[in-house]
Amino acid sequence: MLHNFIICFNAVLPSMIYLIIGIILRMCKVVDDRDVKRFTHLVFVALYPFIMFDNLYGKNIGENLDFRLGIYALGFTFVQLAASWIFVCRIEKDDYDRGAMIQALYRSNFVLLGFPIAINLFGKGNITPVAIIMMLVVPFYNASAVVVFETFRGGKIDIRDMVKRILTNPIIDGGIAAAVVMLLGITLPETIEKTITTLSDCTSPIALILLGAGLNFNDFESDKRKVAICTFGKLIFFPAFGIAGAVLMGFTGVPLIAVTLMASAPVALASFAMASSMGGNGRLAGEIVVSSTLLSCLTIPVWLFILKTMGLF
Repeated sequence: MLHNFIICFNAVLPSMIYLIIGIILRMCKVVDDRDVKRFTHLVFVALYPFIMFDNLYGKNIGENLDFRLGIYALGFTFVQLAASWIFVCRIEKDDYDRGAMIQALYRSNFVLLGFPIAINLFGKGNITPVAIIMMLVVPFYNASAVVVFETFRGGKIDIRDMVKRILTNPIIDGGIAAAVVMLLGITLPETIEKTITTLSDCTSPIALILLGAGLNFNDFESDKRKVAICTFGKLIFFPAFGIAGAVLMGFTGVPLIAVTLMASAPVALASFAMASSMGGNGRLAGEIVVSSTLLSCLTIPVWLFILKTMGLF
């Protein structure tokens, strides 16, 4: 049992170290919020296409594409959003806080934490289901978050703009590029493959360091009860249902861990920027990002340990 816990903890430890490096850089004032925002955008636009391409290129997508897994991941995320919406509207009367709380309960940092932890557990080249789920779920996160905030600030939803955002998402573009290359039977030169792999390998460490640097530890001024509710819901309540449902559906191995990481990852750092720019409570969103990110370093290893002990991966 101890051996299983060490395996699970070691899978998360590198991500924790990168986060700590980012936190130290912020404390030493090597970077500030402006730097983090600029470089995070750079990593998202310039590097994420390569990490998606690298994890799909050379794979038989037809064999790895599990429609049951994709439908379950999207279905669970939709139910999570619906349940969060109903719950938050019952306990919170202020529209200013509602959007931030709903987003915090369902939108996870699957992109930053999913790949590195999965790679540490299964090895590079063996986590195609994680990449495929990411291509399906991330656009849903982005589009639905816009719907949430526009609803509570009384704005109008621009369908054309949402479709454009989805189609120009670097994660989607990287996956599409890999699919096109494989469908056309193109074999990339070894030098190009190595370059793509190098860019892919450096993405997660840089992104996680920036995530750590983006955590704001100023005194919490929002309602601590709201922060606690959203953190508990994101890290424990919803993961319990999502993981249990996946197990009952018969998922094991990489597909099960893909769902686990999707469900148990902390609140996405982007939720702070979206809440701030779309009339929501940005401070509350940022505080939930901080609390959920730090506590996820404890809860994610526990979820992995439970599944490992049960022999499910």
